[in-house]
Amino acid sequence: MHESNLFLDEAGIRKIYHEAFQDDQALITSTTTMVIDTHKLGLPNCQAILLDKKRGTIFTKRSTNMLVKKFISWQNFNFVLSTFIIGELYHDHSHRHIVPFVSGNQILLPTRGYVHSPASWIVQANLVDYCCLGQNKVGLQFSKHHGPEYIIPENSHQFTTIYANALIIAEVQIRMIEQLIADFPHRFIKDIHNKIRELFPQQVPQDINFHKITESFIDKIIEDVLQYSSSLIDEEPDEKYILQVKNAVKERQKRLR
Repeated sequence: MHESNLFLDEAGIRKIYHEAFQDDQALITSTTTMVIDTHKLGLPNCQAILLDKKRGTIFTKRSTNMLVKKFISWQNFNFVLSTFIIGELYHDHSHRHIVPFVSGNQILLPTRGYVHSPASWIVQANLVDYCCLGQNKVGLQFSKHHGPEYIIPENSHQFTTIYANALIIAEVQIRMIEQLIADFPHRFIKDIHNKIRELFPQQVPQDINFHKITESFIDKIIEDVLQYSSSLIDEEPDEKYILQVKNAVKERQKRLR
């Protein structure tokens, strides 16, 4: 256990590094509290440090970007929806803002911008509270009945904005889901479940995957757009070209905004 109020400047990060154990297969999990970027510190075999309520402190060769991308790959939403919501919120280009990742209750808060260089990330579900300790210090509390365990040297106004944006994105997602749910009352759901199993038991859909369905939907939109644009010049789009565009779009969506 670290003493309360450990300041995570370079000296503080080096301190916890020397207390940590190495795991190059480490991932962000439900018990992770924070992922600390260390790529500029020259620590042996260490690109990131994970703070974990269950496992303790771990250092790994994986970068924070790699860890975050892996985490996002398991979620129902990627960065696209969060980026779109922020763009709508500010009515301008979302790249001007630091966009947190939100997929339902899976929320990652970057401590600063991450597009041009890896950043540290906080798992919001495990953040009990935070406090602004002056202009450039933020205290992080991960345990109840306890003061801030860690203090990060980040702009407090910027961090507050990032946190607020995360909650706004989550609120928009919730309202979107609530609008969908309104069309699916409990009695309707129960009736459909019962009827399809009674009348068409062999045709009950199996292994429904929201992420795969969303990807297929995006693929269909891409195909339709390419088909339409080609029709304007009386041509058919090449299948290889369609595949290239699909892959390019998927790679773009995997980027950290």
